[in-house]
Amino acid sequence: MNRNSRTTKGILAVAALIVIASALAAATPRRNSPRTITGDTLAAPPAHDQPIRTFPPAPAPKPEVEVVFALDTTGSMGGLIEGAKQKIWSIANHIASGQPTPDLRVGLVAYRDRGDAYVTRVYDLSSDLDSVFEHLQSFQAAGGGDGPEHVNRALYDAVHHMKWSQDAMKMVFLVGDAPPHMDYDDGYDYHKITREAAQMGIVMHAIRCGNDADTGRVWAEIAHSGQGTFATIDQSGGVLAVATPMDRRLGELSRRLFETAIVYGDDADRLRVAHMAAPAESAPAPVAADRSAYFGKTAGGGGKLDRADIVGGIVGSTKAMEPDKLPAEMRSMSDGERKAFIEKKRAERAAVAKEISELSARRDAFVKDELKKTKHADGFDAVVDKAIEHQAVHYGIKY
Repeated sequence: MNRNSRTTKGILAVAALIVIASALAAATPRRNSPRTITGDTLAAPPAHDQPIRTFPPAPAPKPEVEVVFALDTTGSMGGLIEGAKQKIWSIANHIASGQPTPDLRVGLVAYRDRGDAYVTRVYDLSSDLDSVFEHLQSFQAAGGGDGPEHVNRALYDAVHHMKWSQDAMKMVFLVGDAPPHMDYDDGYDYHKITREAAQMGIVMHAIRCGNDADTGRVWAEIAHSGQGTFATIDQSGGVLAVATPMDRRLGELSRRLFETAIVYGDDADRLRVAHMAAPAESAPAPVAADRSAYFGKTAGGGGKLDRADIVGGIVGSTKAMEPDKLPAEMRSMSDGERKAFIEKKRAERAAVAKEISELSARRDAFVKDELKKTKHADGFDAVVDKAIEHQAVHYGIKY
C-alpha cells in the first residue's frame, strides 16, 4: 500500500470516529445543561437529576423602634406632663406611619431629686402602649424647688435599666427644665453615661423646657455627645390639642376594630383584650382619635391587636387549636368553619382600618390648617417627631 492510500484511510477512520462520538453525545443527556423555563413551569428534569425544590422567600423582619422618655416630674413641669399625656398616642401614631411600619416599644423614667417622694420611677420598654399610657397618666408634678435635679440618675436608669433589643433603633428623650446635680458623690455622671449609651447604639436627644441657661448648656452637651438633637420648647410643653370633626367617628371605629379580635388563650387574655376597647370611650376625643389611628396602622395591614389575637396571624393549623382556648362560639365549629370565621373577622378588620386611614388623613390635614392659623411654635410632640424622622433615615425607615 502506498503512502497516499494509507493517509486517505486514516482520515476516513478519524471522520468516522467523530461522527460516532457526536451521535453518542446527542443521545446522552448532559447533567449541567440549562433547563428551559416557561412561565412558572420548569421543564421536566432528566431522570437522574434531583428534583428542583423552590421555597418562598422569608419575609423581611420589621424594623424596631425603642423610645425611652426621661421626664422631670417636679412641680414646675406640670404643663409638660399633661401635654405628654395628651400626645403620647400622637407620637406613637407618627412612628407607626413610617415605611416599612416599625414595631414600637416605649419605656418611661420619671425623675425628681433626693428628698422628694422618689428619685426615679422606671417602667421598662413595652409594646403594650395602653400600659405605657396608664403609667404616664400616674405621673404628677410635685416636689423640686431647689434648682438642679437628679438628671444623672435618670439618664443612668434610662440607659441601663431598660431591656434594649440588639438591632432596634434606640433613643432616649431627656425632657426637663433644670440642670443636673454635679455635687452628689454617688458615681452618676452624664458624661460617662452618654459615652456608654453611644457604645450601646442608643442616641440621646435633649429637650429643654423654658430658657434656663445652665440647662441649655448641659442639654446641648448631652445631645452632642449622645449623637442626638437638642431643642427648646415652651415651659408648658407647647402642646396644643386640636379637636376635629373626625374625632368622634375615629373613637367609634377604634371600638369596632377591637371587636374584630379573636382571642386564643385563657380568661385573662380575653379580659385584657376586652379592656383594650375601653380607652376609646374614656379618653379625651383627640387622644382616642390618635390611638385609633395608631392601631389602624399596626393591625389593619395584617398585624395583631394583641399577642393572643389570631386574626393578625395564625401559628400552626386551626386543627391543632385547643377548643378551651377559643371563644365559646368557635369551640364546636369544624376546621373549615373556624377558618371561614377567622377570614370574616380579617375582612371586617381590613374594612375598619381602611376607614380609619381615610379619616385620619383628613384629620391630619385639619390639624395642620388649625396650627397654621395660630402660628403655633413647635411643642413637645412636634420636636419628638422631628428627632425620630432625623434618626430613622439611618435605619431605612421613611417618613
